Amino acid sequence: WRGDQAPGHPYVHGLQTSDMDMNDLRFSKLVIQIGKNLIENKMPESHWLNEVMERGGKLVDIAPEYNCPSTKSDYWLAVRPGLSDTAILLAVTKILIDNKWYKPDFCRQFTDFPLLVRTDTLVRLRPQDVQADYRPKDISAGPSYKIQGLTDEQRQRIGDFCVWDEERKEVAFIARDDVGKNLKVPAALEGVFQVKLANGQTVEVMTVLEMYKRHLRDYDA
Repeated sequence: WRGDQAPGHPYVHGLQTSDMDMNDLRFSKLVIQIGKNLIENKMPESHWLNEVMERGGKLVDIAPEYNCPSTKSDYWLAVRPGLSDTAILLAVTKILIDNKWYKPDFCRQFTDFPLLVRTDTLVRLRPQDVQADYRPKDISAGPSYKIQGLTDEQRQRIGDFCVWDEERKEVAFIARDDVGKNLKVPAALEGVFQVKLANGQTVEVMTVLEMYKRHLRDYDA
C-alpha cells in the first residue's frame, strides 16, 4: 500500500480509501504512524496531528529514522528498514488476541475474522464448494452497487463467503453487504469445524481468527 495515495486500496478494493478520511484523526485518542510521514510527505494533512495533540491524544511513530513526526510523538519506535515493523505489528496482534483485547461483536460484524478457511488448502471456503448450484446473492440494490460502484464483473469475481452459524451448527453463506447490522447470522469467531462438500468429501475448516492464532503461536515459537 506504500505511497502518498495508498495505491494498495484501489488494487484490492477498487476504491481509494473509501473506508476512512483523514479528518477522523482529530477524534483519535491514539494515532500510530507507520509507513506514513504526515509532516514532510503529506503536509496538507499534518494539521490533524496538531488537533490530536490539542485534544490530548497520544502519537506514536514507527520509523527507522528520527523524523519530523517522531519529534512530535509521545513514543518513537526505531526499527530497522525491512521487516522490523511487521514484527512489531505481529507482536502487538498476538498480545491483543492472547488477552482478548478486542470487541467480539465488532470483529464479527466488520472484519473477516469469522470467514472460513480450509485447513487442507489454506484458501477460503466458498459457497460453491458446499452447494454445487449456488448463485451469488442479489445485492444490486445495496451499498456495494449504489454507493461504491461495484460492477457485475467485480461481483462475479469476488463472490460470496462462508461463516459458521453457531446456533444451527452449520455453514452459512453471506455476501459483502452483510456487515454491521445487516449481518443476521450468529457467526463464530473462533473454532475448527467439519464441513461436507458438494462432492461428498468432508474437510476441516477454521475461522480466519483461528488461523491467525495458529500463525501467531508459530511466530511465538
